[in-house]
Amino acid sequence: MERRYFELSARLEGRVPPEVEKVRAQLERAASTAPVVDDFLPPELRVPSHDRLDGRMMPWKQPLVLNGEMVACAECGAYRDWLILSTRDQIWLRCRAGHQQHETRLDTAWYNRNSGPADATHATFEDCLRHLGH
Repeated sequence: MERRYFELSARLEGRVPPEVEKVRAQLERAASTAPVVDDFLPPELRVPSHDRLDGRMMPWKQPLVLNGEMVACAECGAYRDWLILSTRDQIWLRCRAGHQQHETRLDTAWYNRNSGPADATHATFEDCLRHLGH
């Protein structure tokens, strides 16, 4: 039984059923007759890729708790209404008063998990701050 299986397998190796050839021919015909269309968005609707941005930021209204400890601004003591900035694989926190501190307990992966889709891009840091109400 095993010998017959191997003989049959050897005879069929490399052969393709005729139905497969028909389907391939139909696909090739369809591809050759289909018009070539630019499927990219127009330039004004494209979002820059992450490597073309200096950074990203998102608002974080509620208190930020890391490892069971509530994060507070080192200068003014604010503990809510943060802007979380992700730039050059670092996370920075900015309080409403404009103080910034590097947060080593957070990383880009955390930022990506917790941020929503970007709703705008801005030419300057100040434009982004205004957009987010800071």
